[in-house]
Amino acid sequence: MKGNIPIPELPFAEEVWLMVAVTSVRERRTQQGKPFRDANARNATGSLPLKIWAEVLEGREDLRPGLWGVTGKLESFQDRTQFVVSDYKPISIEQYREYLGCDPLLPRAFTLDIETLALPGFRDRVGPKLEKDLKLGYMRVEQQQRYLEDIAAEEERVYQLGSLNATSGRILSIAVHVGPVLGFAIEGVTNSQSEHAFGIDAEGSEQDEALALKDFLALMSDFDSECDLLVGHNIVGFDLPFIFQRCLVNNITVKPFVDLSEFRVAGVYDTMRGWWLGGRNRVGLDDIA
Repeated sequence: MKGNIPIPELPFAEEVWLMVAVTSVRERRTQQGKPFRDANARNATGSLPLKIWAEVLEGREDLRPGLWGVTGKLESFQDRTQFVVSDYKPISIEQYREYLGCDPLLPRAFTLDIETLALPGFRDRVGPKLEKDLKLGYMRVEQQQRYLEDIAAEEERVYQLGSLNATSGRILSIAVHVGPVLGFAIEGVTNSQSEHAFGIDAEGSEQDEALALKDFLALMSDFDSECDLLVGHNIVGFDLPFIFQRCLVNNITVKPFVDLSEFRVAGVYDTMRGWWLGGRNRVGLDDIA
């Protein structure tokens, strides 16, 4: 039986063994009610979804996040490749290092926040837009009162709000803290942490937006939504769409590393949605901090 093959080179339907770090385990059932476990695993060569049927679990130590040796076959089900486990056992960090030659890649939490500014060119569009909205009756009563009382003040207010839209605003800075995912630790492995700022250099000078975006994407190039986690407040509704929209404006070709079309976006913990248990209501970060 072959063993310790790089994950991208695994043969189909051939039993092999691997050493991996299991990062998450979920209990599931088929439509017919048959129980199984879905798990995510990774090592230095890549990531791999695991499937463990109930009969494999019987009489064995419960599978949980940690270091494991797994035996099984790579199979395809409903256009999804998965490693169907026939046997598994816990392994030590020393065994992992001996066979892989490195420490396991632990799940990382990328805590993200962006700051934005209105584009200078947007100021020239504000006045004509407000005049048009007033003439066509598009203004709400409160805004109409503000506009008629002080046109310049309302134009400035609307201009500043341009920072909230990627068509009228740009990214000033992106701040990222990279650290361990809470609750996942392996004895003998140090969880490293780092902080990164894009858009502002060490001297406090502003950098080009395109450069900031490219440097940020370089940091996120090995982000794995099956294992890692993006954390932030309203990042699903604001930060992440804004980043990718500004990439489009700056002619930066990039495939989003998370799928924002999903109802529950894999690999993302949004504190605004978490506060409302997945609902779409709003709450300020200051209110829950």
